[in-house]
Amino acid sequence: MHSDRAQLATPLIEVTVGIFLILAVALGFALLPVETEETATLDRTASDALSVLAAEPPEGTGPNRIAAACRSESAFETEADELDSRLRAILPDPLSYRLATPQGHVGQPRPSGIPAGTASFTTDGCTVTLWVWYV
Repeated sequence: MHSDRAQLATPLIEVTVGIFLILAVALGFALLPVETEETATLDRTASDALSVLAAEPPEGTGPNRIAAACRSESAFETEADELDSRLRAILPDPLSYRLATPQGHVGQPRPSGIPAGTASFTTDGCTVTLWVWYV
């Protein structure tokens, strides 16, 4: 039997699949975020700042400033100015920050595309997250 259909050579298919596989792996490495020394330093800075806030007495009531800010929206409002003030005092000048709780946030909106450090602190079922980045 003679067939008039053309057939693609198997080695050509294998080469094409191989090229796509290599490109996919290369793109995967290129697009994954890379942990740099700068990011690790920012992570430590964020963690240290949260530790300081967790050790301070609150403006309102509660065991510490973070726990008090997590209690309710009105409690967060009571703590917000002091949280903002303390973070400005704790963090070095070239850093900006964003502290987020389920009740509210203080600091600047996080910009996209620049390295940022992050740390979280959980107290009484409430998770507070702090992001820091160089301005």
